[in-house]
Amino acid sequence: MRKARDILESAWLALILPMPGPVGDRLRRAYYRRRLRHLGDDVRIDVGVQIEGAEHVSIGDRVWIDKYAVLLAGPPRAGKRKLIRRPNPDFAFNEGDLVVGPNTHIAPHTVINGHGGVQIDGSTGVASGAKIYSLSHHHRNLADPDDDRLYRFSPLAPDEDQALISSPVVLREGAAIGLNAVVLPGSTVGRDAWVAVGSMVLGTIPDRCIASGSPAAAVRQRA
Repeated sequence: MRKARDILESAWLALILPMPGPVGDRLRRAYYRRRLRHLGDDVRIDVGVQIEGAEHVSIGDRVWIDKYAVLLAGPPRAGKRKLIRRPNPDFAFNEGDLVVGPNTHIAPHTVINGHGGVQIDGSTGVASGAKIYSLSHHHRNLADPDDDRLYRFSPLAPDEDQALISSPVVLREGAAIGLNAVVLPGSTVGRDAWVAVGSMVLGTIPDRCIASGSPAAAVRQRA
């Protein structure tokens, strides 16, 4: 019975995910209202959006998840993999939660990996092609500096050959993540701070600044 339900749900998703126009918008919103932890009012989930771990995703009012964005949520699977958890004191939720505040736009072809936890406060913009990762493979075991094992990057490698870091990401209210920028685990982008095109964030970007580079650093304050 469960297998039949899964097949029917997959067929329904295959129908509604690529459906353009107002009808597609309404059908996707109705579907995800039953699947997400929370879905606010006047939310648009556009063509081709993929949401995995929907029960760990909360979306506020007047949010637009634009075409072909990918949202991933839910706590990471450790198994025999080395999994290092590093807290982010700015994060107000639980590991695996992906929370999007009101009046936020997630642009086309973005990837938001919320397995370590992602908090996006209100009136935030994430531009096309940007990547936000709260869980990532690491080339070494961060818990043991004497561990000289050669760890692999692929999730298809044996578990014992993988090392992971899980650390929440926070985008404060009014933050902007530029085209093709990357935000790595444990980072916080401050209130009304803007991250420039193609930059890489590793750490904290202060409030009301423009940050650029790899790793990104404040280049000037906003007026």
